[in-house]
Amino acid sequence: EREEPMTSEKLADITIENTNGEAVRLGDIAEVGLAEGFTSIQHEGQERYVSVTASLEAGYLSGDVNGQIKAKVDAAALPDGCRVEVGGESESIASAFNDLYLMIGLAILFIYLVMVAQFQSLLSPFIVMFTIPLAFTGAFLALFAARMPVSVVSLIGFVVLVGIVVNNGIVFVDYANQQRDKGMDTVEALILTGKHRLRPILMTALTTIIALSTTVFDTSAGGELMRPMAVTTIGGLLYSTLLTLFLVPALYKMFHRKNKTVSAEEPETP
Repeated sequence: EREEPMTSEKLADITIENTNGEAVRLGDIAEVGLAEGFTSIQHEGQERYVSVTASLEAGYLSGDVNGQIKAKVDAAALPDGCRVEVGGESESIASAFNDLYLMIGLAILFIYLVMVAQFQSLLSPFIVMFTIPLAFTGAFLALFAARMPVSVVSLIGFVVLVGIVVNNGIVFVDYANQQRDKGMDTVEALILTGKHRLRPILMTALTTIIALSTTVFDTSAGGELMRPMAVTTIGGLLYSTLLTLFLVPALYKMFHRKNKTVSAEEPETP
């Protein structure tokens, strides 16, 4: 054990060996003095780091605060060799958002491929896919009206919307194709489809909307958590269902300018 306290003079008298094996006094090659230092040094990946933690007060959203912190960090002049990384809840949220973006993209791709196999065509699924932007627009409008931010839970609602809203377009386009295959004019086929498929489209949308409305008005702890998903899904369904009845027929008519002709072979006479 050390009997006397260590002083700067004693530190300067410490000898070390150089590469040649000669003893060198520390005070001859370095300046010993008093300065502020760290009580402990942390390493990660062979790099020194200092962690700064903070908690949010009530009434603040992590997304808004993270944006302000990022702006401050980007404006700060850091010394050479220093960098700042944001971790904790912000890192988890960013990772979750990236995963959900990937899920939405894969869902759109897989749904399109399934419809291509179903319709045996590239054009009809392309028309149906226009209902997805309508659903996303309605979802954003619903979140804005409810004063809710875009969160991980609301993005789950977007994933759900991708699989639901295309049903209305599939029902409409498939029935219109059937009528055109029978030789009906494109405009007449669209009018007949609107008459015969309006009720199934509304029933499909209303059953989902009514079922999710219980979550919107649920005031329990679990209901508060899942409310953004319900608001997103209901808003997207309402908006897309109403505009699908106008946009899909217009797109169908635009992409099918020529009417199909049905040819029948004359029976052979004996």
